[in-house]
Amino acid sequence: MTRLSTATTIAALICCCLGSVSAFVTPTSPLTVAIIKSEQTSSHHHATSTLLDATRRNFIDQSIATITATSTIIFQAQPAAAKEAPIEITPQIVQEAFDAIRNELTSSSGVVATLSNLIDNGSFEEILQYTKESDAYFRRAKLGKARKMLTDKDLKGEAVLMSNAVTFDLIGINRASRPGKENREDQLRYLEELKKDIAKFLELEKTIVFD
Repeated sequence: MTRLSTATTIAALICCCLGSVSAFVTPTSPLTVAIIKSEQTSSHHHATSTLLDATRRNFIDQSIATITATSTIIFQAQPAAAKEAPIEITPQIVQEAFDAIRNELTSSSGVVATLSNLIDNGSFEEILQYTKESDAYFRRAKLGKARKMLTDKDLKGEAVLMSNAVTFDLIGINRASRPGKENREDQLRYLEELKKDIAKFLELEKTIVFD
């Protein structure tokens, strides 16, 4: 295992132990709201917070110790991993990968059309959930797969930036749909940016060179 993959593993362990913060916001459940209100009105809030802080510090200390021990084992016990097998690149495979992306841009069931309909209907809660899901199945899966097929190393780096731009567009739509911050104008603005960024990514298909 390489040092990079090991660092990634450690980072994942830290996230699991301490939790992570997402740029996306999803609808809050009634139970969560009730808990928040209860905490705010409790006369023992200060004492409870102090206890929780102490407990959290103990948990973090224990977690760091566990992660340190685990990382030591990983560095010492794991041999260097073999290089990842190269992806088979044929005209058909490349076309299928980029057609899957193109479908999200032009199809009536694609991510662009779906978001457009949700915005038109004022379905803010659904938008919050859909933008988060779209970043996973569209940006990470479909754009990620196509990016690995690029034969120009420099363009691979640019493709990462293009993929990140898609995430920023989705986050922008998500933010403009949050409770108290609903803004149709911003939603549509980021939707247009999303269209442009997807179209720009699709142009990479013609740069791929086949052996």
